[in-house]
Amino acid sequence: MDADRLTPQLRRVVDAAESLDERLLVLLSVRKAEPAPILAEMLGLERGAAMAALGRLSQRGLVSHQRPEGEPIHWFATRDGKTQGEQLHRAIASRQLAEPEAPLVAASDPPAGEATADGGEHKRVKARRRVSIDQNEKTGFSWD
Repeated sequence: MDADRLTPQLRRVVDAAESLDERLLVLLSVRKAEPAPILAEMLGLERGAAMAALGRLSQRGLVSHQRPEGEPIHWFATRDGKTQGEQLHRAIASRQLAEPEAPLVAASDPPAGEATADGGEHKRVKARRRVSIDQNEKTGFSWD
């Protein structure tokens, strides 16, 4: 699988989907039209299994396909498929955020040793202040 095809967040959501049909639906709701071999590669499947799942989704009216001239068949989510895929994506992502050992939440917490000298959590920021300048100049104010 080509590592740069899916973002890490999307990869976690797609991998957490319960069935192959849901994985394809979530993937197609986020991505535009993709050929079946590339979809199978992104999901780490054989092409036959991916085509069978695409066929099931197509029968339910959730995905459709087009064949650009000189290219393989591209699959994409229909309006209903996109809606259902986005709902699945949100549900899976919220479920992952609710888990106590979610790696995204743990990675965003700052280490405890980075507190400032006065014991606060915030670092001091240098602020600009407005200072008046010589009245002979036309601008009247300057940034210090």
